[in-house]
Amino acid sequence: MEYRIQHAPVFTVLEFQLNEADEVVAQPDSMISITPGIQISAAVGGTQSNTGWWTGFKSLLGGESLFRAVFRAKRDGQSLLVAPDNYGDILPIVLADVGSLYLSRGSYLAHIGNCHLNIKYGGVKGMFAKTGLFLLHVTGDGTLFCQTYGAIVERTLAEGEQFLIDNRYVVAFSETITYQLVKASRSLRDSLMSGEGLVNRYTGPGKLYYQTRVKPSVGFLGYLLNAVT
Repeated sequence: MEYRIQHAPVFTVLEFQLNEADEVVAQPDSMISITPGIQISAAVGGTQSNTGWWTGFKSLLGGESLFRAVFRAKRDGQSLLVAPDNYGDILPIVLADVGSLYLSRGSYLAHIGNCHLNIKYGGVKGMFAKTGLFLLHVTGDGTLFCQTYGAIVERTLAEGEQFLIDNRYVVAFSETITYQLVKASRSLRDSLMSGEGLVNRYTGPGKLYYQTRVKPSVGFLGYLLNAVT
């Protein structure tokens, strides 16, 4: 199977070229077009090998969809075109190279190969750190595709290295990275009056991926709902 990312970094689309029995798992409603030799089915939850209503329910808690769309080629020479629902880039990550990852809510777009999607409880601190009570945990050695808002920045943190960022911009980070909610400056007054408030401090080692823009605010009620889920 081959793939190409086109029209980056704003109106980005992801094109797959599939041969017989090749399979792509993606977010529902992400398909733009397919050739007639591709069969579409629905899976509840993470992957074809990790399905079920409980898995799907946990996906909802992690800010993801209850279902996944599965595209399987019935013969050679087929093509599939998918797109994110954001104006931004698509980030391909080979898990065999970087290891297991945690994804922020809404970052998952698709995957190919051996990828297992599970929901992990992030603890109460996750709600206050804007990561949510539940996190999408991706393991395996396949290729993961994340949807972003804006362009993508990749940063590698060394052992014990720290980096502060507003979590609204975070797309994914290695499971070896820890995070903590802290003030943007030493003074709470300066943190609040500067408009930065509280940020997350990520501590390496591992990879950290973040985007250059955030979606428009959904208001206070929307923020509370996002924080809880």
